Amino acid sequence: MLNQIKRKKELEARIADLETSLSNLKKQLKEETTQEHQEGIDHLEEYLDEVNHRYTNLRDFLQIVRQELKELFARKKAADRKNKDLREVIKEKRADSKRKHQ
Repeated sequence: MLNQIKRKKELEARIADLETSLSNLKKQLKEETTQEHQEGIDHLEEYLDEVNHRYTNLRDFLQIVRQELKELFARKKAADRKNKDLREVIKEKRADSKRKHQ
């Protein structure tokens, strides 16, 4: 009977040790999972910063392109108006020349 009590106490002590070990392992697993999540969040934040930086660069580039196209079309429109005016002047001069020769 004394052996059984001793054996029971040893088993209870082993169970307590195992429960402590299990608890420590669960705690370690939770800490590692939390660290992995934090690293993932950090990586995501870095990625989002890079995307934001590239978007900003693209937006700036598109504004420059838009401004240059606007200026280009404004110059073309002005040149077209000037050419139209020149054509009208030439047409008038030809008409005047024809009238003088008639």
